[in-house]
Amino acid sequence: MKKIIVCSLLLVLASACGDSAAEQEKIELKSFKDKLSYTLGADHARAISESGDPNYDKYVIEEIVKGFQEGVKNDKAFDKDCKATMSSLFGQSGQEFNQKYANEGSNCIGKISGIFFASGWKQKNAMSRIDMKKVLIGFEHGLRKVDTLVPRTEQATMVQEFMADLNKLNGAAMMDKATNKKGVTVTKSGIVLETLKEGTGGKPSPGDDVLANYILMNSLGDTMQSSFEMTEKYKQPLQPFSLGEVVAGWQEGMPMMKKGGIYRLYIPYHLGWGEQGMFNPQTQTYEIQPYESIVFYIELLDYGKPGSLRKMK
Repeated sequence: MKKIIVCSLLLVLASACGDSAAEQEKIELKSFKDKLSYTLGADHARAISESGDPNYDKYVIEEIVKGFQEGVKNDKAFDKDCKATMSSLFGQSGQEFNQKYANEGSNCIGKISGIFFASGWKQKNAMSRIDMKKVLIGFEHGLRKVDTLVPRTEQATMVQEFMADLNKLNGAAMMDKATNKKGVTVTKSGIVLETLKEGTGGKPSPGDDVLANYILMNSLGDTMQSSFEMTEKYKQPLQPFSLGEVVAGWQEGMPMMKKGGIYRLYIPYHLGWGEQGMFNPQTQTYEIQPYESIVFYIELLDYGKPGSLRKMK
């Protein structure tokens, strides 16, 4: 049963919905917030309407919109009944389609879509900047493939700029909070060093090689990279690296640390990956988004002159 539910959920996320063509609802988008909200709804819907699902025309758009509304309001809306419905809709193989459950299934698809929409933007502290009525209209237009109130090129630019603004705001909030922590060191450039455990050894110099365990997090506390995961889970040996080849925040912050110490290093975006962010071509996603401030948990294990640290095998 667990396998069926997992398969169903995956299909929900990848599925599309369709219905008979409907006229685009007449609406005026007077403000930037109106346009942005409409765009966010339409963009979210395209993950469904442009997924290429062969069952597209079998879903009921009205039901998916209703479900979306409920999912936005209630993060528990996709419940055990919905899981059972999806199993009935797609069958045990996850590849079937039972038209009898099209209405209920469409509603459940809407619910989980709404849950993901709300949770994502709540995490970014963005909900107060969004008009959900306009989101809903954009979402339905996106499902019906008539989301033309805002040109597609303008939509892409709008979402990109909105994300950048949120990253700046969330990063500034994180840096402000870190700056006001008791006992931290704040440099002129803006980085903040918090000592969790004072080291007993010396300090590395700029350009030295260092050996360190670290966890990289964004301003919202999400883990983006972890050397612990690489060594423990994937059995990759921990390797030293040069302070001359890391972001400016590390170049400045590491020489402030002592060997054997444990620290948190808060880095504003302009001393991290800046306006470009860190894009992973393998996953086609940003590990660090543009304008995103970051924080590292660091355990400084060793340091030495360039080439002096033996690479562990």
